[in-house]
Amino acid sequence: MLFKPLLFLSAVFASVVAQDQRPPVFTAERIIHTIIQESPFLVDHTTTVVWTQSSSISETTTATATASA
Repeated sequence: MLFKPLLFLSAVFASVVAQDQRPPVFTAERIIHTIIQESPFLVDHTTTVVWTQSSSISETTTATATASA
């Protein structure tokens, strides 16, 4: 008789613990070689991208920013 409530509470506890974990955070740097009109004529333009991994399997429709020289 006590087995069902104990099983239910352990399942609730396991789901709360699983939801409390933070998703991993990833960072990447993009290096773009750029030619300019003054010395040193060749420079590196860097951008850093940071994102988190989610458990969603659907595609997101976020816009991506692009830099032009």
